[in-house]
Amino acid sequence: MKILSFSDLHVDYNSTELKRELTQEIAACIREHAPDRVIVAGDMAGGAERCIRYIEEIQDRSGVPLSYVPGNHSIWATRDNGDSWKQYHMLRDHESSLIDKPLHLNDEWVLVGDMGWYDYTHGLAQKTRAEIVKDKNMMWKDSVMARWGMEDEALTELMLDKLRAQFEQFRDKKIVFANHFIPYAEYVPVSQRPEHPMGKVWNAIRPFMGSTKLGDLLDEHDHVQYVIFGHKHWRHGMEVRGGKKIICNPLGYVKEWITDDFATEIRSAATVIEL
Repeated sequence: MKILSFSDLHVDYNSTELKRELTQEIAACIREHAPDRVIVAGDMAGGAERCIRYIEEIQDRSGVPLSYVPGNHSIWATRDNGDSWKQYHMLRDHESSLIDKPLHLNDEWVLVGDMGWYDYTHGLAQKTRAEIVKDKNMMWKDSVMARWGMEDEALTELMLDKLRAQFEQFRDKKIVFANHFIPYAEYVPVSQRPEHPMGKVWNAIRPFMGSTKLGDLLDEHDHVQYVIFGHKHWRHGMEVRGGKKIICNPLGYVKEWITDDFATEIRSAATVIEL
């Protein structure tokens, strides 16, 4: 079985920047690889409705089923469209969703996924929780748009509990795991110029990158053999860590790309998994 993974496609933003709809070109990349399934590990677009529209367009145009887990942009909510739980549940109820719906890929492999979240455990040690929350309110859009009605740490624990139960349920299978957020500290950006204005920003947003507790949970389960995530917009391709194959290979925003050619960038951001 062949799987093609992506993350952080941000189709709405990138289509606006490039002044054309990109789903046809994404579908063309998928058709070239001819996978049996596509996985997108979050941030297809902003808000559930747009995510679903793009998911359906890409599926229809590629002819390949797509499995999706939300990212933080996917659940952004305003006063006009409810809270983030409404966005999350809209995505959960769509046919593409992995939320609470593990997918048997074949007799050996199961695909498990959920959104994940962050709990400040990737933050630098010298900052207090109060300072981290202040930074979030000043510079992280989730502080306004991610409307959960609960603390970030509690939401992260909820996600971890759900994933732990699924990992235990499928102990006799090999697992491909996808979530949006960073589980391992070595993938979290750290500025080498902490006094530079942008260095201060990068170090200030580390707490919102993911959770070391997710990394610990993954490491406790040897049968989780592939780990897919994004969130940060730096590409690592596929790497091996502790016997697991780690995929962090997001597309990201136009302004972050090495080239100005979408066809080049989408192919660079596509990762093949052969099971």
